[in-house]
Amino acid sequence: MLLHNYTLRIVLAECNPSSEKVNALVELSEDISEVLPYLNTVLKGFQYSDGEKILTVKRKGHLITFRPRQIAITKLEDEKEAREVMEELKQVVNETYENKDHVKPTYISKPVPRPTDILKLLPGKNCKECGVPTCFAFAFKLTSHELEWKQCPLLLTEEFEASRLKLSELFSEGGD
Repeated sequence: MLLHNYTLRIVLAECNPSSEKVNALVELSEDISEVLPYLNTVLKGFQYSDGEKILTVKRKGHLITFRPRQIAITKLEDEKEAREVMEELKQVVNETYENKDHVKPTYISKPVPRPTDILKLLPGKNCKECGVPTCFAFAFKLTSHELEWKQCPLLLTEEFEASRLKLSELFSEGGD
């Protein structure tokens, strides 16, 4: 076992004080640097810096950033959910550490799609059914992880199956 204990602190979203969601900042009792490249593989991270030892993943609707002695988790309902998510992460960290001889570490990030690349995969109807005024605005919110591609109802139709598959692959989430 690599990770034994942690201290969890709930942080209100400063950039959006009216948000009903909270974030958590978790201080770790151990340094998890050595397992980060393995977690990058296991969790299909979308941003990883081996030099700085920072891994960011999207998992079950949360952006999660791992640092050597800290984990930050966004978009939580409350402290109870924060503790549940952190217990899952602790288990993933420890299982990955125990199985690292069987996991190929990934030291790079997968390419982040640009809004213009995403726009080509969207229906292009500017229907606003996703709650965003235009498909380009929707594409931008996808690349910044403010929305998920599944929030476009047209993408869920048979007509856009090919686009849906490409977007699913681009925005694949570990653990989901």
